[in-house]
Amino acid sequence: MLKQAARFALHKMGGLHILRLRNLNKFGVTAFHSFSKASQPNVEALCRYIARHFEPVSLSTIVNSVESGAALPKNAIHVTIDDGYRNFLLYGHPVFHRHRIPTTLYAVTGFAAGRIWLWPDHIAYGIANSPLKFLEVKIDEKTNLELSLNTQEERTAEALRLSMALTQVTNAARLTFILGFGALTQVEFPEQPPADRAAMSWEELRAVSAEGVEIGCHTETHPILSRQLTAAQLAQEINGAKQEMEERLGSSVFHFCYPNGLGQDINETITQSVRTAGFRSAVTCSQGFNSPEIDRFYIKRILLDSALDYQYGVELLSGLHM
Repeated sequence: MLKQAARFALHKMGGLHILRLRNLNKFGVTAFHSFSKASQPNVEALCRYIARHFEPVSLSTIVNSVESGAALPKNAIHVTIDDGYRNFLLYGHPVFHRHRIPTTLYAVTGFAAGRIWLWPDHIAYGIANSPLKFLEVKIDEKTNLELSLNTQEERTAEALRLSMALTQVTNAARLTFILGFGALTQVEFPEQPPADRAAMSWEELRAVSAEGVEIGCHTETHPILSRQLTAAQLAQEINGAKQEMEERLGSSVFHFCYPNGLGQDINETITQSVRTAGFRSAVTCSQGFNSPEIDRFYIKRILLDSALDYQYGVELLSGLHM
C-alpha cells in the first residue's frame, strides 16, 4: 500500500515534475536494445511522455554543445539503440520517426555483414534448444557453473547468468568457450540467427540513415574491450569497424558505444583508441543524466527496455531509480 501511495504521488500529484526539475539543465540519453510487435504500444506511450515533457535533440547536437559550451534546451534528451537488430527497423524506428524523436543506432559491423551472431544470442539459443536438463560449465580455471535447464524460466535465467560470467573472463577464454558451445549443449547452430535476433543489413542501415537515424559504431564483434584483447584486436574492433562501416554506409561515423559499457569494461587505453580513431563521442551503460561539462567519451545513459513497465520507465526518465 505504501508503494502504491508513493506511485500515486509521483504520477498524479506532480512528483515526477519535481524530479524532472532537478535535471532541468542536464541532458539525458536513453538506451534501448530490442523491440517486438507486442512492445510497440509501450514504446508509443514512452514516446508520448518524452514528447510532452522533454526536448528531443540529435546526438550530434549534444556533442556540439559539449564541445562548444553552447546551451542545450532545458530537459534535452536523445534516444540510442544498441546492436542493430532488425526488429528496430520493424517495431522501433516507425514509432520514434512518427513522434519525431531523433535516434542513434549503434551497429556491430560483423553482425550487420552476416559474419557472426551476437555472442549473447549464441548463448541464449544454445541454452534454449539443448536437449539436456543440466549443464556443468567450465569457462576457465576460475569460472565453473552448474546450470539447471528443467524449465523455460530456468533456461532464460541460466543463459543470462552464463552470459554475465563470460563478460568477466579474458577475450580468449570467451572465444574458446563459444567455439565449443555447440558440442557442450548438443545443439547445431544455423549459419544465421533466428528472425527475432537477426541483424539489419547494410542496405537497411543506409535506408534508416537517409530517414535521419544517426548510425554509430558498436565494434566489429561486440567483445568486452577491457578483457585482454591484443593491440591488433583492439585496433580491429575500433578502427577497423569504423572504416568498414564508413565504406558500407558511404558516410562518416562519429559516435561509438562501448560493449557492455560498465566502468570495469572501459579504461584509458580503450578510450584513447576511440578518440584516435576519429570518433567524437562514446556512450556507456553507466546509469544517469549528464551535466553539460561531461567528458563526451563517457556519456551516461538511462537504461530502458521496449517492454519495460510504463510507470517504471517514466520514473527512470524523470530521474528516479538512479
